Amino acid sequence: MTTPDDRPTIHDIELPTEGEATFWQGGVQHTLRADGTEDAEPTWALHAEEALVAHIGRREGKFTGTNAEPSRQVVSDDDWRQVVLDVTGEDA
Repeated sequence: MTTPDDRPTIHDIELPTEGEATFWQGGVQHTLRADGTEDAEPTWALHAEEALVAHIGRREGKFTGTNAEPSRQVVSDDDWRQVVLDVTGEDA
């Protein structure tokens, strides 16, 4: 499911355990960066181009996504991709 110019979409990448993964959505480059420490639950920062869009994490077995504008939180049982799509306001 790559874009016409062979840029990866959210469906082409895996959730990084360290480092980052880049994908394109709506013609904009997004980067999902692994954050956190070995002692804490893993978290990720989602950037659209260079702007921080949301924080993604796991709590009590669910993926969560929190963004500042508009202020909202989404929760998904196991699909991190759906959380990313929800916080960016995009359809799959």
